[in-house]
Amino acid sequence: MRKIRSFDKFLVIPDIHIGDAVMTQAALTAIRDFFPHARIDYPVNKTAFPLIEGNPEATRVLPFFSNGLFLSKDNLDDLRALVRREKYDLCLNLGPFVKDDDIASNGQNVLNILNRAPVIVHNEGDPSRINHFIHHFYWYIRELLETRVPLKRNAAFKGVRLTLKASARDRAREFLAEADLPPGLPIILCNPDGASPFTRIPLARFSDLLTRLAGLEASILMNSGHTVAGIGERLRASLPPGLQPRLTLIPPEIPIDAYAAIIDQCDVFISGDTGPLHLAAARRFSFEGDFGFRNRTAVFSCFGGTPARLSGYDSFQSGFLPANQDAPSRNTTAGSPCRNLSCVDKFFKTCRTVRCFEDLNVAELAGRVRSHLATLG
Repeated sequence: MRKIRSFDKFLVIPDIHIGDAVMTQAALTAIRDFFPHARIDYPVNKTAFPLIEGNPEATRVLPFFSNGLFLSKDNLDDLRALVRREKYDLCLNLGPFVKDDDIASNGQNVLNILNRAPVIVHNEGDPSRINHFIHHFYWYIRELLETRVPLKRNAAFKGVRLTLKASARDRAREFLAEADLPPGLPIILCNPDGASPFTRIPLARFSDLLTRLAGLEASILMNSGHTVAGIGERLRASLPPGLQPRLTLIPPEIPIDAYAAIIDQCDVFISGDTGPLHLAAARRFSFEGDFGFRNRTAVFSCFGGTPARLSGYDSFQSGFLPANQDAPSRNTTAGSPCRNLSCVDKFFKTCRTVRCFEDLNVAELAGRVRSHLATLG
């Protein structure tokens, strides 16, 4: 990194996906701890933009990346143009799809999260160490800067946030009123969708889980499906006819910020390793600053192929990051026979047979949900 006299302008480049844009906000907090008045630009997935737009740690949140699995040529060209135009003092490259050479023109300073890889690998071998990506996005920047500039803010870092407008809260309330759920019962929200078969709970296992949950005194909501269109309808149809009316589907046209506000009204959220999991785990704040959220959603994650400590949440297991909620989080890891650290690259896996959820204890997961609901009285 070339020597510069001051750090006044930062560009933080997250991964292009929604969940990653949420998690990478941790780097914004780390920068603000040292540079309270600096300009920090944050280009994000366009779909994720309504979740992040009001984050006070960023000077500008830019709706930038299209909602695809990989970075498009147009997105990369726009990113290069942004870097050339703004001449940032430091670019932080925190995603795998942008190469440093793509943006390091004209002596541009670039730091890459891959420099943190040895620490991540080391921590994965030590079950006592927190190894979550959010943890590393924050501490990679924190440890780098504290040897060079004085710390200006030293608040305890607990996790990332969502910043939601009143319109999202109101749309969530409208949906719940239209759903006409029985009053007084806790609400369980299940997300069966996911971008990869290596992180998506198989339909048969999820159907088993829903059957068990339907036996609880609770209302059950479920995503209709975006990546896997119609997955919600298929799962509901898999239940015994008498249980199907217990399940209310969230239509796919619900905006993502309203969906995040619906999560806030739920007592339990259940998902595999995918973007909505990080929406549930993030603490929700008002964009306008004139209302509050519950932030009491218990987050239950279920992991197959991907290493759970890197992106799962658990308030009880050593080495896990808890969700940023005033409620417990629990992780259930399936007994995959072939999981290793390389499985983190879920979009590049080429396994002919998906064995990631071969030994998933659905009864244990349902039992944990039951136990949590019992604490709600």
